[in-house]
Amino acid sequence: MFPVLFSIGPYKVYTFGFLLCLSFVISTFVVWRYAKEELKEEEYLDTFLYTGIVSLICARLVYIIFNFDQFGLNLLRYIVVRETPGLSLLGGLTGGVFFLWYYSKIKKLQFFQLLDLFSLATVIFLIFAKIGQELSGAGFGKQTTSILAVRIIGLTGKRHPAELYEAVFYFLLSLVLFFVYKKILRERWPTGLVFYLFSALSLFIVFLVEFLKDYRVYLYGLSLRQVAALIMIILIAKPLLFRILQLKQINKKN
Repeated sequence: MFPVLFSIGPYKVYTFGFLLCLSFVISTFVVWRYAKEELKEEEYLDTFLYTGIVSLICARLVYIIFNFDQFGLNLLRYIVVRETPGLSLLGGLTGGVFFLWYYSKIKKLQFFQLLDLFSLATVIFLIFAKIGQELSGAGFGKQTTSILAVRIIGLTGKRHPAELYEAVFYFLLSLVLFFVYKKILRERWPTGLVFYLFSALSLFIVFLVEFLKDYRVYLYGLSLRQVAALIMIILIAKPLLFRILQLKQINKKN
C-alpha cells in the first residue's frame, strides 16, 4: 500500500486523489485529440465534463450502497474520498450512459458517436483509478500465497492485488478499443461498436476478478456484483452481435 504519494509540509497528497486527477486530464486529452479532427472540441469537451461528473457521482453512490458498513450515516465519509476511497464501475457506467443519452438528445448530438469516443476516455480513466484504489488500500482480494500477493494494513496475511489485475486488463482492453475506433473513423465500421465492446469486456473483467474477492452476500455462488455484471452483459449481447453482423457485411462489400 502507498496511500500518501508525498507530503509538502503538513499537507499530504493522496495517491488515489492524485491518480484520479491525472486520469481525468489524460482522458480529457483523448476526447480533445479526436474531437479536434471533427472540429467539435468545445462541444465534445463540455459534454464529456458533464457526463464525467455524473458518472463519478453515480459511481461513488453505488460504491457507498454496496459498502454501507464502511460509511454508515457519516455524510463526511461519503465526500472525503481520501479516507474511504472507492468507485463502482457498474454505477458509473449506468449513470453516465443514461445522462449522455438525455444530454445528447437535448443538444442533438450523435449519441453512439459520443459513446464510442467517451469509452476510450473511460478505459484510460479506469486504468489509473484501479491503480489508485489498490495503492490506497480501497481494493484488495482474498488471502493468497501467490508471488504477486501484497499486504494490506489492518488485515491478516497477504492478499491478491485484485485492483492491479483489473488495471492490467483495462490496459489491454484499451489497445483493442483504440484499434477499433480508428477503424470506425477510417473504414466506416459501425458506430457503437467501441462502446459495446468496452461495456461487455469490462463487465467480463469485473465478473472474473470478483472470484478473487471476499463478499458476505452470495447468490448461487456469485457475488451481487457478478450477478449485476451478468445481467448487463446479457442486455448488451444483442446490440453487440448486431454490430458485429454489420461489420461482416461491410467487410464483404469491401
